[in-house]
Amino acid sequence: MPEEREEKLLTTYPPTPTGLTIFWLEVLERAHAGDEPAIADRLRSLKLRPEHVDELFGEGTALRIYADYDRAFEAFAEQAPVDLGQKIRERRYDDVEVLELSEQKPENLLGNDRRTIAALRSNTQLFNVRLKRSEEDGGIRIDTFAYLEGAWRAALKIGRLL
Repeated sequence: MPEEREEKLLTTYPPTPTGLTIFWLEVLERAHAGDEPAIADRLRSLKLRPEHVDELFGEGTALRIYADYDRAFEAFAEQAPVDLGQKIRERRYDDVEVLELSEQKPENLLGNDRRTIAALRSNTQLFNVRLKRSEEDGGIRIDTFAYLEGAWRAALKIGRLL
């Protein structure tokens, strides 16, 4: 039964920036409700599999970096539901901004994003997300997302591993 629930979570969101926005708006909604278990379920659905890493960054990349990615993702998935939920409530975040990395000028990208784009070996679009208050520019930045095998996946800060 848990597999069916996970599959439902993975196929609910369309492969567009709007789909990614909807995913994160639902996380905001659950955070404001104090529903950390629901946030945890959502975040766990984002994990890349080794074949995704190879698809994005070339055959054999997963052999080199997946163990480090896996550790980073597990730490993120373990801590984020509580930490993220608390920050969302405290800062009253109510909006999501989605940025496509390939549409940004290289000089406007952070080093991690530049390394990720340089290592990309597919035409898959990559996005970053910012959770914020609608009237402000700041917020919490979460990167890097790709739509693979019918679901949104998080590469996190994979550029530091490449």
